[in-house]
Amino acid sequence: MKIKSGFTMIELVLVIAVMAILATLSVVGIIKANQEKDKAAIKATCVTLQSALVNYRASENRWPVALEPQGDSKIITFREDNAKVFAPLLAHAHKTYLDVSALFTKIPGKGVLPLRKALELKVPPETASLGYPDPEKRSNFVFFKVTFNIELETVRVEQ
Repeated sequence: MKIKSGFTMIELVLVIAVMAILATLSVVGIIKANQEKDKAAIKATCVTLQSALVNYRASENRWPVALEPQGDSKIITFREDNAKVFAPLLAHAHKTYLDVSALFTKIPGKGVLPLRKALELKVPPETASLGYPDPEKRSNFVFFKVTFNIELETVRVEQ
């Protein structure tokens, strides 16, 4: 009697199924890790933008935008129009308030661009509101929210 060596079809299917499950789990883990990394980068960018605004206030002795209260409210918020806030920071070539290499903007007709590229294309800074691609749905672009408290002379930049 001759003994056959090799694997049965069932053994091969089982090994391939286990490998497919492991591959699926690792891909899901990688995607989730990338989303968390992107969220952490966005939070760090918020802190950087907020620091740039505070540095501008300290060196220029004024905020980069005129803050006119609306009625009794002492809070002024910018989101899609945050270019009004950040354009003066970009205009000071002799002082570096912002590193534009990690910032993004959404330009009508051109889509989402790195801010550096938008400025190279001569997009006026006052039209380049800053934001980020949503880590969970890349097709969405979210503008940074900038909130000034006139009474307390504070600023906060959030997602």
